[in-house]
Amino acid sequence: MPAFKSIVMGELWMSFMLKERKEPGELKLLRMLKARGGLLDDSRFWSLQKGYRGEVLFDKWFSSVDGEWIVVNDLLLEHAGSVFQIDSLVIGLDRVYLFEVKNFEGDFLLEKDRWYSGSKEIKDPLLQMQRCEAALRQLLRSLGYQLPIESSLIFINPEFTLFNCPPKLPIVFCSQLNRFSKKLLQQSASSGRLHARHSRLAEKLCELHMEKSRYERLPEYRYEELWKGIVCVGCGGMGVRYHYRMIECERCGSKEALDMAMLRTINECRSLFPQMKITTKIIHDWIGETVSKKVIQRVLQINFSLIGYGKSANYVKEPQRL
Repeated sequence: MPAFKSIVMGELWMSFMLKERKEPGELKLLRMLKARGGLLDDSRFWSLQKGYRGEVLFDKWFSSVDGEWIVVNDLLLEHAGSVFQIDSLVIGLDRVYLFEVKNFEGDFLLEKDRWYSGSKEIKDPLLQMQRCEAALRQLLRSLGYQLPIESSLIFINPEFTLFNCPPKLPIVFCSQLNRFSKKLLQQSASSGRLHARHSRLAEKLCELHMEKSRYERLPEYRYEELWKGIVCVGCGGMGVRYHYRMIECERCGSKEALDMAMLRTINECRSLFPQMKITTKIIHDWIGETVSKKVIQRVLQINFSLIGYGKSANYVKEPQRL
């Protein structure tokens, strides 16, 4: 379990990150499709990527906040038929902190409880946070916890401005993060030490986490329509050259070990087409015949298990057992 350590008032305080943040699966798949010409409308991709980058910036900031906490990132939960997502949940001794992180950029307007970006009305992020808080409160009660929830809407981007924002709203702007961290530290220092009950709550929430959202929105795509080749690990382009045991991008100059590039590309095919049987022939076509079948077979044999015989033989990650 990763831990952030700091010394406060002569005592050793520990902050545990029980669940680290991972790049959303939908974002990974959209990136693969974008690299291979499978996204006609990439607005969803850019929105997810910007949101994820904002959450990573928040994680970096919070890791420097002194205090004693248990951090559980990126939870997807369901209770009483309601599905809700939590960007960051932090468990303290006497309360739970709920952080909704936004990476908005530019000038926004709040007018009569309505949010605008330019002349376009957008979804109310405060309402989204409040609904999440209500669902979380019900879930905690069902688990036997009566801890109060303190929610904050974090605007992590320094280039964000919100006009007509009442000062009492639970909003923290990028310019306020230093003062906000001091407030959190004071609350932690005056509360006392965490104990096993807090750890059990964090572990239970991790157990309830759903790996895949039912709201993922992937476009339709077909194998035949996607560009074939090896995607550069650096710039995401398709113009790579094969040298002995190395892959080099003609566009950005990035280099990658051949076996690593091959394994990454094979897993890409498996992710985009989970029902497809992986064979040497399929992968040879998927990489645009850039590398010989002999090399492909070697990488497959090292990293996967061969099942079946003859034309039905294919490679799987784990051997099938009866």
